[in-house]
Amino acid sequence: MSLIRKNGKAYDGGDVQIAMFGSLSYEVTELTYGTEQEHQHNHSLGSNDASSYSMGKKTHTATMTLRLASASAIEKAAGGDLLKIKPFEINVTFTNENNDIINDTLLVKFQSQGRDVPSEMDLKKQFTLFVLDIDYNNV
Repeated sequence: MSLIRKNGKAYDGGDVQIAMFGSLSYEVTELTYGTEQEHQHNHSLGSNDASSYSMGKKTHTATMTLRLASASAIEKAAGGDLLKIKPFEINVTFTNENNDIINDTLLVKFQSQGRDVPSEMDLKKQFTLFVLDIDYNNV
């Protein structure tokens, strides 16, 4: 059982390291990922209430926002087409001031490619990832 500390420092975005393609240098500004599993109520004759439940397929989802310079570097390495890159791992590591480490590993491939060109500085794009697996907290 883990110890819960009061008034300790929370995990922050600055505590996160994201590694992919063997490097930490990619400018990821946001990474969102999660897992859902189908659930179903099972009903029996003689009652309107569920008598049990069943669990079905799991679905993983993820999006990643990259600055244009990093997205461009990955595109160049892939011959211009992110969609042709084979599945790769993204390692996400959180470390707080107490050295409590959380490490998640995603097996993904790019499912989208494109540009967002707003009238502001700091060009970046959110990419949809096709997620094959997520291994949570695999320290």
